[in-house]
Amino acid sequence: MWRKNEFLVWLMPFLLFMTVSELHADWRLQPVEDFSAVAQQAQARNVPVVIYFSRERCPPCQRFEENALLPLIENGLVADYIEIVELIADTDAKVKDFYGDEVPASEMAELYNVTTFPRLVFVNAQGDELGIRMENSGAYDYFPYYFRQRINQALEKLANPKRIKEGY
Repeated sequence: MWRKNEFLVWLMPFLLFMTVSELHADWRLQPVEDFSAVAQQAQARNVPVVIYFSRERCPPCQRFEENALLPLIENGLVADYIEIVELIADTDAKVKDFYGDEVPASEMAELYNVTTFPRLVFVNAQGDELGIRMENSGAYDYFPYYFRQRINQALEKLANPKRIKEGY
């Protein structure tokens, strides 16, 4: 009986960890494969597309995701106001652009003149930049405030009356 209890005592934390890990994995941004599909969703809801440009093995990108971006996504605070996708710019992967044409991921970064990472670029459903960008400043405590401002500016440019209220 003791061995069975000992096993259960070991097994329960492991199962809890695995469950939490699986849930956390769902919150991660998945690299975009098809901008045209994302654009259709954004067009239907009249919301901006936020392209999160990152790189593989980029410590500032990882810190930015974990400390600033993912907490807002995990809590669903921005889901009704934007379509957000991640583009890993230094891979050999090909993605479909806003017109459905297959292009290298690095070409999308060049198209939007992204040279520093991480970077957020706000575009409309046609892929036209709305003139709103954000870069990593390392001041993660202030990120929600400025991100909310940029989202509201983008919504205004799209003539969408929705706004994120202060304090989310």
